Amino acid sequence: MNPIALFGGTFDPVHYGHLGLARSAFTQLELQKMLILPAGNPYQKGRLPFASGEHRVNMLKLAFKNDPDIEIDERELHRQGATYTFDTLVELRAKYGKSASLVWLIGADSFVRLDTWHRWDELFGLAHFAVIDRPSHRLEITDGSPAFRNEVDARISGLIDTHNRPFGSVVILGMAPPPISSTDIRRKIAQGESVRELTPDTVCDYIEQNKLYLSQEKN
Repeated sequence: MNPIALFGGTFDPVHYGHLGLARSAFTQLELQKMLILPAGNPYQKGRLPFASGEHRVNMLKLAFKNDPDIEIDERELHRQGATYTFDTLVELRAKYGKSASLVWLIGADSFVRLDTWHRWDELFGLAHFAVIDRPSHRLEITDGSPAFRNEVDARISGLIDTHNRPFGSVVILGMAPPPISSTDIRRKIAQGESVRELTPDTVCDYIEQNKLYLSQEKN
């Protein structure tokens, strides 16, 4: 069974780094499709996104308009309160069934803090985790709490495991996306600088037309 990948984030705004990660994951995991899940209230960030959910969805649709096997899933935007991955995975597991292989994409820097997430130890019973291992953030099982290390150590597996089981494994994706961050993009826009080399022109045009990110981050 070819897996379904789940790519969550604020995408505030989406950029070429996100596009590169999505397309590389598609190839490495031999996916049937990918769901992009913009967050509603990402409580771990300690603040709401700068752009509205509607704007972020519109920018994602523009960025991925040529990728028919990548869908924008808005469920987290319509949920009240904090955005919990556990709730999202419960809903998606109910939608796709017990036998579907679901793979949550996550950066190594975030993965080693997984034990701070809501009901984190139950997440492995709902999906696989594909950890994005980049030169700037390499996954080290010695990182994280003892509880995290004990849980993850026995789950490390090869990519093929995402085709043989519906959930429960941790696999490593080797990627080298461009070093782009949404924070830098917002700061450049607020300072009047061009970001056309960082995100697709259609997204740049949308940001300009809707006057997004003009004053949020000037420092």
